[in-house]
Amino acid sequence: MGCRESGGAAAGRDRWIGTTDYRKPLARASTRRSGAARAAAVALALVLGAPPTVARGDQGGKGAILHPLIPAPSLHKDDQSVRVYLPPSYSRPEAAGRRYPLLIMLHGWPGGDGNWLGQGRAAETLDSMSARGGIPEVIALFPNANGAGILGRSMYLNAHDGRFQIQDFIVNDLVAWADSTYRTRREPSARALIGLSEGGSAAVNLALRHPEKFGACASLSGEFRLSRGFGMKGVLGPEPGATKILEENSPLLYIDKIVEQAKKQTIYFDCGLDENEWLDQNREFDKKLTALSISHTYHEFPGGHSWGYWKIHLRDALLALAPSLR
Repeated sequence: MGCRESGGAAAGRDRWIGTTDYRKPLARASTRRSGAARAAAVALALVLGAPPTVARGDQGGKGAILHPLIPAPSLHKDDQSVRVYLPPSYSRPEAAGRRYPLLIMLHGWPGGDGNWLGQGRAAETLDSMSARGGIPEVIALFPNANGAGILGRSMYLNAHDGRFQIQDFIVNDLVAWADSTYRTRREPSARALIGLSEGGSAAVNLALRHPEKFGACASLSGEFRLSRGFGMKGVLGPEPGATKILEENSPLLYIDKIVEQAKKQTIYFDCGLDENEWLDQNREFDKKLTALSISHTYHEFPGGHSWGYWKIHLRDALLALAPSLR
């Protein structure tokens, strides 16, 4: 059965789906980039074929996972899939007046809103780290960002023709829905984005472009100078507009124009030593931020573009963002 937090204007329009155990993987898709359409198609099919679920954590320190379908005006939809993690204390009577920081976690491509909770074990990580006091309890959202590109690719970019504005959905629709539905803290300093792969690129880009909404961001295996990717014609459109969209969303190309703003935000990113071109971009971004005296945290770890890497190093990202969310 479903459940909802009462008192939100948007809540009455949400649809809710049945229950399962969130500790079982919700999806099996790889998020590794590949030019092989067949491999990507198989991976995405597995994601989209995963049964819609909502899991409720049990008592004794485990959070609850909900699966609403929410209004998304920016996507011209009224049933966009989002997973929601509510911390262990959220439903307790003594916490009825408490408000929580908001964490938005972005998946990669091909992928979906079940990835972080399935392969990434994000709920278990949030449970254990908050129980130990390493991070504050947070409300976490896991939105579906599949878009207008081939195999659902969006690169977290607004479509050139306005058909699918995924950035507007995350920055405006999703944040407003969360604030009207749950007991969130609404100051930018209490909101953060974390993403992996294309979601990592987007986490940094969206935070830097929208400091009025987000005070912190973290990228795992992201890139910071976007290039035209496989299947993106439907999103980017024709030239010269396509290149302009990519440049406007490449932090390496615009960070020097927003230095003072960026100095007020918390920025974390890491990359695996087996990442090749992505590793080069991460190092370049680290050097540029350092040259501009923008405080940030950057790490390199053994590993590559895989869930084995992201599942482990989600903890590093959360620890880096924790001070800004307290």
